[in-house]
Amino acid sequence: MARKTVNAIKCTQNNTTFYVASISSKTLREMCFVSRKKEEPIKGFQRLLNKKRAKDIANYLDATNGVIPSALILSAQDNAKVRFDEQSNKLSFEIAKDSMLVIDGQHRLYGLLEAEKDYEMPVSIFSNLNTSSEVKLFIDINTTQKGVPTALILDIKGQAGTETKIEERQRILFDRLNKDSALAGYLLPNESKAGKISRTVFNSSTQALFEGGPVADLNDEAIYKTIKNYYEAVDVLFKQTENPNARLNKTVLFKAIMIIFNEICEKCLIKYKNVKTESFMDYLYPITQLNFEEYTGTNNATVNKIVSDLRNLLKEKVEIGEEMF
Repeated sequence: MARKTVNAIKCTQNNTTFYVASISSKTLREMCFVSRKKEEPIKGFQRLLNKKRAKDIANYLDATNGVIPSALILSAQDNAKVRFDEQSNKLSFEIAKDSMLVIDGQHRLYGLLEAEKDYEMPVSIFSNLNTSSEVKLFIDINTTQKGVPTALILDIKGQAGTETKIEERQRILFDRLNKDSALAGYLLPNESKAGKISRTVFNSSTQALFEGGPVADLNDEAIYKTIKNYYEAVDVLFKQTENPNARLNKTVLFKAIMIIFNEICEKCLIKYKNVKTESFMDYLYPITQLNFEEYTGTNNATVNKIVSDLRNLLKEKVEIGEEMF
């Protein structure tokens, strides 16, 4: 059994000590293990490994020269025989099977192990923890840490140069509509809040219009004008109902009217030969009959219910006259 010594920093927080160091993925492979609840019903506490996620991390490292600066959280077991030299700031341990329990970062670890290259990985190593302390640390990490909102990631992708072409066009449209449209001031670029439409919701709701339909091949200016007219028409009709629940900035209603946008746009082009606000208003007038009190949920089932009701109200009746025979 080999013993390894690495440079380390000793950290103490609220009477709990851990060591920050850098260890190669080759060495971690020989020591680390995960205690999963499904595999160990009594003592296990980790979720099952998502193999695709681990492979994605490996590809991120190997294929895109990515970096993973966040540390793995490990708990040294008795067979690791961890020692720290205060004089030299050296941490030593036995390279033994199942000697380092992964508290946090199993997908990063398995991504490293799937990678073709050998990478150095930052680690925070706790020692002398019993099982209850390990589980408590796992719970603390996974209940107090919050991921970065998706809306913020979308908002800053342009700065990183990682936007897709559609995301770039969505950002341009979002920013223009937030300055001059019926939704001006109701679009939030990097967070989520009740009564506002987040960039995440906006992007998912406008994806279809950029991928296909009547406006997909138009330039950004033409798309902006079309959408602006559409929102204005819907907003005016909603306000005519004098129902406080009829709001364009209500997420489920916004999602629903965007689901039917392509088909409504196509119908207006056929019927009126244009996409002016008054044409949208004339065609959409039946939506004032929606029973807005029914739409109390926030899930996809509620959105689907609204879409179904919209399509039923907007269904054009086909009359067959005697002269047609």
